[in-house]
Amino acid sequence: MSDKIIQYINETSNHVKQGTKDALIRMHEIVINAEDCISLLQNAYIYNSSKFINECNMKIKYVKKEGAHVAINISDMGDPYVRSFLAVPDHLLKILENIETLSEIIDRKIRDNVLFSDRAVKETVFLLQRLIEILSPTGDIILARNTFLNMYIEESQEGVGKTAREYATFHEERLIKGVCLPSSSSLYLNMLNAINNIAWHSKEIAVKLAGL
Repeated sequence: MSDKIIQYINETSNHVKQGTKDALIRMHEIVINAEDCISLLQNAYIYNSSKFINECNMKIKYVKKEGAHVAINISDMGDPYVRSFLAVPDHLLKILENIETLSEIIDRKIRDNVLFSDRAVKETVFLLQRLIEILSPTGDIILARNTFLNMYIEESQEGVGKTAREYATFHEERLIKGVCLPSSSSLYLNMLNAINNIAWHSKEIAVKLAGL
């Protein structure tokens, strides 16, 4: 956490108790770690390397524990301001669980040398990049509510969902034509589903915090 962000929180949230500020910073850091993990998995996917997966898994293991602690802490707080954040840790946990799913899928793809078509690779790389672009403002909106960030996250999630559905349809067509292999089909579709879930839970965080 940079000194600049901490200074911003202190200057703009004087009415918020210090324990609440600490909880917001910790939730923000969870999202940033989730964003880092998506970047690592994207690299693992592109370069077919388990090294990036191992690094992601270590991050997720730590961050899930941190998320559990934050959930307990904010539920016990008496600060009325924190009530609007009560649902956030649950959505963060779902994001992390779906990142774990992505990690398992990509790891299996690498270990079993499962081949995806060039188009399938391009599609999933594109969606992973879109997730990075959604998670960054999701972390920001936890610290500083902003109508434009909220709109961006909601519109981006809608775009990811629509694109994932289209890609699933295109995949079925390629499968019928024999361009895609049945052995890779379930992995690819499960990747799309996990990506869609991460975007959806990010959007739910933005919706919950809109207008604060």
